[in-house]
Amino acid sequence: MHLSEVSGRYGALGKVVERISEHDKVTELYPPQAEAIKAGVLDGENVLLSIPTASGKTLVAELAALNCILARKKKAIYVVPLRALASEKYHDWKLKYGDLVRIGISTGDFDSSGASLENFDLIIVTIEKMDSIMRHTPSWINEVGLAILDEVHLIDSVNRGPTLEIVATQLKDLGIQILALSATVENSDAVAGWLKAKLVESNFRPIKLSRGIFLKGEIDFMEKSDLKIEHNSKTEPSVSIAMDVVKSGAQSLVFTNTRKGAETEAERIGEKLYATTDTKEKKELHRIAEKILEVLDTPTSQCKRLAGCISNGTAFHHAGLHAKQRELVEKHFKENLIKVICATPTLAAGVNLPAKRVVIRDYKRFSTFGQEPIPVLEIHQMFGRAGRPKYDKEGEAVLIAKTESEFEQLWDLYIDGKPEDITSKLGVEPILRMHILGLIAQMPRTKNSLYEFFEKTFYAHQYGNTEGIENLINKILDQLFEWEFIDYSEKERFGCTKLGMRVAQLYIDPLTAKEMIELLKREKVDDMVLLTVLSDTAEMRPLLAVRVSEEAEVYEQFEKFELEEEQLMAFKNAQIFFDWMGEITDDKIMERWNMPPGTLRTKLDIADWLLYGISEIGKIVGREKLEGKVVILRKRLKYGVKKELLPLIRIRDIGRVRARKLFDAGIQGVEDIQKAKMDVLVKLVGQKTAEKLKERLEIKEEKSELQKYIE
Repeated sequence: MHLSEVSGRYGALGKVVERISEHDKVTELYPPQAEAIKAGVLDGENVLLSIPTASGKTLVAELAALNCILARKKKAIYVVPLRALASEKYHDWKLKYGDLVRIGISTGDFDSSGASLENFDLIIVTIEKMDSIMRHTPSWINEVGLAILDEVHLIDSVNRGPTLEIVATQLKDLGIQILALSATVENSDAVAGWLKAKLVESNFRPIKLSRGIFLKGEIDFMEKSDLKIEHNSKTEPSVSIAMDVVKSGAQSLVFTNTRKGAETEAERIGEKLYATTDTKEKKELHRIAEKILEVLDTPTSQCKRLAGCISNGTAFHHAGLHAKQRELVEKHFKENLIKVICATPTLAAGVNLPAKRVVIRDYKRFSTFGQEPIPVLEIHQMFGRAGRPKYDKEGEAVLIAKTESEFEQLWDLYIDGKPEDITSKLGVEPILRMHILGLIAQMPRTKNSLYEFFEKTFYAHQYGNTEGIENLINKILDQLFEWEFIDYSEKERFGCTKLGMRVAQLYIDPLTAKEMIELLKREKVDDMVLLTVLSDTAEMRPLLAVRVSEEAEVYEQFEKFELEEEQLMAFKNAQIFFDWMGEITDDKIMERWNMPPGTLRTKLDIADWLLYGISEIGKIVGREKLEGKVVILRKRLKYGVKKELLPLIRIRDIGRVRARKLFDAGIQGVEDIQKAKMDVLVKLVGQKTAEKLKERLEIKEEKSELQKYIE
């Protein structure tokens, strides 16, 4: 089907088709894209598009969203699993369609009502943000005509699956058109049946994908391929296979099962790659490496390791990296400066980073029961990264086997094998507890109406019998009533109390809220106890274990506080927060506690959210005595400083390092800066910053709230 046929039939898409032709150089639809159009995705029909990575799901989503807005005069929402994906879609679509429709994005601040989003036509949100928005029941939800659910196969995920399932059920219940996008899975017909959607399923790929297994210098491909690998038996196979494709001017992704493995692999490949890099590229790579080192005030050993890899033309990519470092790696890989990225499997479900060749070094990873094979669906997602549209005629995905028997096992499981069925993960008490309160926050509900809602979920569609989930609902309703989060009216309806409504809007586990209330009842709460209790919540998990080398030090401090034995890992997490607030560098924190900067920033964000939550709950239950403590802790956690630096850290261009230099030199606030001589400031913070400080002392936030607690 030619794109002109689409604009001919759907007149409102004329300019959209022009943009697609201009930006993407696309004029002809792929077969599954044409099938989605024929299935009625532009006519308001629910559609599940289940096709491999890089087969054109996004283009169908663009056409459906823009047609909904321009022709049907309705809003469209695009729900994605990750913030990075939301940001990528926002920037891409803003560039292409920013003058045709109003595009908005919302991925954070779960306590915001989402009311401001009514000003946009196309709204991009994460799964959790969409769930949070639904709890605030904004009026613009009634103006939504289409919901695009990206990566809907993630319903199978323990982490995001239940929230995605609840969100999809609610949107479906509101009569909003659903366009679900999925990788190919065995039971896609079951998902389509649940969504009441027409199934468009295909194994079509615009770029041929050759999948094979490497053993002893040879690669056997299922699909015919002319690939030959020059392999030195003294070299790691993953290094040879990655290097081979770089020699041809292409790029490679190497997947390992651990962060440490990704870092080591990037170094090994980099050592071989450096000699093949020309002088001009080496200069560019050195410049990028310098940027990597500048992200943190004091570079960690991990930062230095990454910078070293990048100087050689490789990089590693995992959740332990600072977000800005991950962005730099992704940007320069897309620009073909970085030739090889070594990553943990999380990248396979992340932003769009295709490469000509994908190498999967490890097919097992550590789980509760030890080393277990990675699911077929996930391996196929990694395979799907092979082949760059517009660049490659063929993509190559290679698994590495160490023995003949392992070769046979991998072939049967991952080459001939089919992806697993996806299954609902909804029937778990902690997950249900949060979502039941969220549903009641939207409107009062009877017990039967809750049963009826869950009968519309994928869980009910898949398992048929909802007796088990109904028993859990009854138990949770009793808990929420006992905790005074819900009450029971004469009309046999459960409604949220003022406290329960606030807990639902704060988007925290009701059990976490209960623990917060218990803490607020105490006469005195030490900062360490407060942060330990918040670290012991579901929101903060998983926590780092206490290593044998840390036990003596951690226990010595732990015994000074009235805490439970099972809170030991949470206490360690709180100690890390105190190190950060004590102005300990990222490098020292990583060395002492084995927590990399990326993980630390994630935990700090969660701590800020939970501290805000306990402050808000304190206002409801009449226990506001912690408010001052919370305000100060939030600022100290945000900036990583001792209390004495708070007056300085509020000033623009002053970070924790400069604030400490100024304070130690006797400059302790705004007035001191105004009085200080220029040459003194220059020595402390540099010429440019000193000039900015003298020109305009811009404060990062209002002084009054923070200052009253400091003083």
